Amino acid sequence: MTTLLVRSFFLLLCILVPAGLQAQEVHQELQETVKAKVLEIVEQSDRQIMGTDATTTVQTLRIELLAGEKVGQVMSLDNDIMVLEVGDVIFVNRLVAIDDTEYLTFKDIERRPQLFWMALLMVALVIGFSGWQGMRALISLGLSIFAIIFLLVPALLAGYEPALVSLVIAGVILASSLFLTHGFKPRVTIAFIGTFSAVGVTCLLAWLSVDWLRLTGFGSDASVYLNFSTGGTLDIAGLLLGSIIIGLLGVLDDVSITQASVVQELRRANLELSPFELYKRAINVGRDHVGSLVNTLALAYLGTALPLVMFYSRANADFWQSVNQEVIAAEILRIIIGSIGLILAVPFTTAVAAWYFGNREVSVDHDHEHGHHHHHSH
Repeated sequence: MTTLLVRSFFLLLCILVPAGLQAQEVHQELQETVKAKVLEIVEQSDRQIMGTDATTTVQTLRIELLAGEKVGQVMSLDNDIMVLEVGDVIFVNRLVAIDDTEYLTFKDIERRPQLFWMALLMVALVIGFSGWQGMRALISLGLSIFAIIFLLVPALLAGYEPALVSLVIAGVILASSLFLTHGFKPRVTIAFIGTFSAVGVTCLLAWLSVDWLRLTGFGSDASVYLNFSTGGTLDIAGLLLGSIIIGLLGVLDDVSITQASVVQELRRANLELSPFELYKRAINVGRDHVGSLVNTLALAYLGTALPLVMFYSRANADFWQSVNQEVIAAEILRIIIGSIGLILAVPFTTAVAAWYFGNREVSVDHDHEHGHHHHHSH
């Protein structure tokens, strides 16, 4: 869930920021964006969109401005973006044309209160179910989002190497996610080592794959807007690579902490198990876990790209030709790289855990073990 939240937030940021910059460049007469309230629907009708078989609902509204230079004034607004109702709180752009004519355009509806209550519900459920550990997980999520917005994004916009920057920030996010959520314990350190090793290898593989597939990074509108708003100074293909790396983290830390815990519990249950035996038994658990997580990963990416899949299906495009399109190929690559990362994280983490716990006597306390070696009797 953490990965989806972080990834969704990151994609939303990439879409909204460039779009906002572009809007101000195009509309030089934009005066302000203000909040308003719908007072009355004066007229509403359906109109066919020119050149298509689709229709859209057109509304003439009376609205009251709730902020800005004209606060309190009641004005008319024509809207064909979404169907609004009396009482809706919206945002409008107030524009002044060259001839000093003033008019309003609909920008968006106010969603922040609903988002706040949904977030509050999630927080309550997480804390209610997991207690203090759930609180630490939420703090970790906040720090991960902070690292993306205030460390990763500025570094990428400054033109630093996307692969290297993404790998470093991935390490920061991974550390905060694991250590804040689970504490500073041997199995958590092992999970970090195994996961970051897998991230490093998959980063190299992703870098080679993006170059091999000749992906430009321009498969989405957000990338095009970003390229325009930055004057073409950014490595857009590198940004695609960075997004693949960041998208790996959540499922990887999940599988790695599980593997480290499995090895620790196996050792505690049977002190006669050698490191090799620990590895073999834990790998059996890991295989089942990877099988389910690969499916989860693929469905998560397909769910995000569902409108795109439906568009190509509706267009009756040739399947194999569609696969070759960059926008589709990039999503397939995300699934492939993510799956490879999962598969690598299991043996990496299991091997380190088996080596560490294999010669130690694990105490009844799950999170501590005696430092002395356990001697086998033969």
